[in-house]
Amino acid sequence: MLKNNNQRAKNIITIFSILFVLNVIAIISDLLQYSMLNSIEGFTLEEAELNDSRQRIVSIITFGIYILCYIFFILWFRRAYYNLHQVVKHLEHTEGWAAGAWFVPILNLFRPYQIMRELYIETENYICKVKSDYKKKLNVTFVGIWWTLWIIASFLERIGMRLNMDAETLEEITRATKINLANEFFTIPLCLIIIKVIKDYNNVERELFEIEKNKNLEVSDNPNEVITTTD
Repeated sequence: MLKNNNQRAKNIITIFSILFVLNVIAIISDLLQYSMLNSIEGFTLEEAELNDSRQRIVSIITFGIYILCYIFFILWFRRAYYNLHQVVKHLEHTEGWAAGAWFVPILNLFRPYQIMRELYIETENYICKVKSDYKKKLNVTFVGIWWTLWIIASFLERIGMRLNMDAETLEEITRATKINLANEFFTIPLCLIIIKVIKDYNNVERELFEIEKNKNLEVSDNPNEVITTTD
């Protein structure tokens, strides 16, 4: 029984596109703050208050979008692994780990990558067995790039949050701003690579659906329904 995953893929692409735009805005906002903090002429109390208000608004909106990114990605990720489990019986992990691995310390540093890599490899291996003329379209290298950027951005994000919470002096605020900028510069290519990884896999997953459909399986466009045998 396969579950439609196309809408979830579209949701991820949309939300990470929004995050991409927000990170560009955040970079501009942080550069303005950095310029103000390092201004030779100094800055007024009014300028500082306007800067704080702008930074607070950008941070709150960005944080909310980050939460949605995590939710939408895990929903898509788990369903993709569930679908693969329906046609490939020798997968390394259970479907639940596609969601649970993100919340387990240490394990979340490598298990999601292993599952994504398995999705890329095993899905195409299965399709190749069924369709002799199928030409592979997925490049596992992009999965490695995605995970490397993800780890770096997550690391910088945690450092930035800690510095922002503790920053009191101009020097501490400036240091926190630099870390925030580094995180945002890594997050921009991360958004682009996630969009590519999802798009590429979604296209291949559609082929998986077509194969199962041609094997006398009934495919539903309703994301809450499943593919069931017509026998």
